Amino acid sequence: MRLVAGALSGVLLLGACATGSSEQEARREGWRQVSAGPLGPREQALGLWTGREVLLIGGAGGPPCPPNASCATDPTPLTDAAALDPGTNGWRTIAAPPVPTLGAQGVVLGSTAFVLPYGSRRELLVYRVDRDAWSRLPTPFDPARGFQLVAAGNGLVAYGGTDEAGPGDDFLLDPGTGTWTTLPADPLGPAFDRSMAWTGSELALFEHELVPNPGADGPSLTRAALLDLDSRSWRRLPDLPMLRTGPWLATGDELVNPTLGGADGGQVGNWGRSYPNGGIVDPATGAWSPLPDPPGGHSLEAEALGGGARTGTAALYPGPADAVLDTVTNTWERPGDPSPRNVTGRTVVAAGAAMVIFGGARWDKDDGGTLLDDTWIWTPGR
Repeated sequence: MRLVAGALSGVLLLGACATGSSEQEARREGWRQVSAGPLGPREQALGLWTGREVLLIGGAGGPPCPPNASCATDPTPLTDAAALDPGTNGWRTIAAPPVPTLGAQGVVLGSTAFVLPYGSRRELLVYRVDRDAWSRLPTPFDPARGFQLVAAGNGLVAYGGTDEAGPGDDFLLDPGTGTWTTLPADPLGPAFDRSMAWTGSELALFEHELVPNPGADGPSLTRAALLDLDSRSWRRLPDLPMLRTGPWLATGDELVNPTLGGADGGQVGNWGRSYPNGGIVDPATGAWSPLPDPPGGHSLEAEALGGGARTGTAALYPGPADAVLDTVTNTWERPGDPSPRNVTGRTVVAAGAAMVIFGGARWDKDDGGTLLDDTWIWTPGR
């Protein structure tokens, strides 16, 4: 089966007919294309932001699998890597990881990138940017539980994404010593769709209660709790009237989940009202507020739009963002897209407030997919 790296790729549905030059220019407003780098065409590369450079690692180099299809063969993993300085448009080749990183996730802390490969390997890959060198660090957890990574102050947290196969522990890594410690059990009980975020002072957990038929008797609302890493104590927040548990961008005193769209339960088992996917929460008080009225509202159809959010210096782009919430002005921006055709498997990286898009597979009508090595940068306000 084909691997889909949802956090690193996005599907953009655009008309297949040719567009005029004026429309293409409108799509590209605020975008600039970077000259070709040392990496060949590919999709699903791992992209990370160091604070100065975008790291692009590995990806798939084999024939791409069509959108919404299941292919009999696995993609061909690549292990070469490069770094891009968005300020100068300069590229440099960096050391290749010791194992393929297709489907991996990563977090950067200071001058070190931590990469968790996809699969059952009980190890974390550690890349020292200043030394251009990789090493391996054993992990105390089984990646099969769907572990995710999040930076938490000076530490790194690895947490399970679901308790569907049974409850498990979450862990905190001290990068200086390479030591793992077990986090105290959260107060929410068995859950699925677990997501964590760092507020700047506490570790926030968002999840859905693990029940036999989620959504059948009412919406699976997002539950939340906060952990003080110093005291190792949890506090429960009120349930949030929203459907998605992540992702989150810290914006001063608030956390923002910019996922667009919503649901009302449908015709059978209707919930009596519509609930939005995203929202804003104040971790200090637990107060929740909806996103500013987004493009497409909170309808189910609006889920086809990719949502993002930014401050003046940081951003969250889970995929190619059709609408970006400027949290400073509380207004939405529409970046458009530099590509006039359907593209899947792109790598999207938040480089400060800018959005960097690399590679992917372009689909032209009934023809096979063509792997790309294009790199585009969207700068807000341009």
